[in-house]
Amino acid sequence: MKTAAPSDQVGWQASMDMVCETMLAAQTYPSPRHLYWIFMRLPYIGSSAAIVLFHCLAYLASSAASSLASAADVPAAIETGLTTTERKPLWELGLGAAALHQTYYTGTRQTRTLGVPVPLIIYRGEIFRSDNEGIRAELIDDERFELDLSFGLNLGIDSEDVDLRKGMDDTDTLFEIGPSLKITLAKTELSEWRLNLPLRVNLGFSSDGIDESGFTFAPDIRYSRRLFEWSDQTWIGTASAGVQFGTREFQNNYYGVEPEFASDERPAYEAESGFSGSRLTLTLRSKTDQRLIGIFGRVENISGASFEDSPLVETRTGFTVGLAFSWFFLRSSALEPG
Repeated sequence: MKTAAPSDQVGWQASMDMVCETMLAAQTYPSPRHLYWIFMRLPYIGSSAAIVLFHCLAYLASSAASSLASAADVPAAIETGLTTTERKPLWELGLGAAALHQTYYTGTRQTRTLGVPVPLIIYRGEIFRSDNEGIRAELIDDERFELDLSFGLNLGIDSEDVDLRKGMDDTDTLFEIGPSLKITLAKTELSEWRLNLPLRVNLGFSSDGIDESGFTFAPDIRYSRRLFEWSDQTWIGTASAGVQFGTREFQNNYYGVEPEFASDERPAYEAESGFSGSRLTLTLRSKTDQRLIGIFGRVENISGASFEDSPLVETRTGFTVGLAFSWFFLRSSALEPG
């Protein structure tokens, strides 16, 4: 695993401290450009990225706590423009389509384009919920802290479609499940800053059944803001920057080469647990009673990752862009819990 030299690491941490302290001195919260500043420097500091990122997160949490304490006379239920106090239907059903263009995995230059029909189910139960934040079970939910059970999906890869993997076993589709702690750092009438701390186990699905495929931890800091109104519709933008760590089993799903698949050009390789890279994600969405539109993009960088020297890595970056549209045709008369 590559790491920054001690003097370089101290320099990067000092620079990050200076930025965070400047924001505190001005008594302002960071803007999206600070997310970009953090993300662009993560690759250069290698495995020390998490240390530096959390250095800044600690400052942000401290700043948010101070600001919230001084605003104790403000009502607890803050109308952000991102949510509404109006109770919504308990469930909604929709049908639409999604188009996705992405690298097969971060490390290859080859890409794929997918177009699929998308059934959309929104459910707003007291514990189980499915909405724009994904499928989850809320275990603890108060004004500033939320603990839930979250889910995710990583599509499998046909190795014959990727030159670096030809002749190897295909990768399974991975279903992710695990707890996620969400901390609201700051909130205004139009925007919100939040820290997400998800820890998930990955379950591989294949014709041979289901097997456990390692764990991931992917903390990120997320900024959401109501951007503009168009045709009487509200558009909300979200930017997030974060890092990811994975266990050996998870890293080897994509970057390991078993001896039976080794060759002169592709030597045997076993990935180690540790840093998996950094990511920057941008989304734009709008929802009305009739339809949902979402546009999203993600850039990932694996510089400094524990598997950076894998023979299955030919580039340090990867990306995903997509567009989704859904039309709601049925909703319940019952309302979500108050």
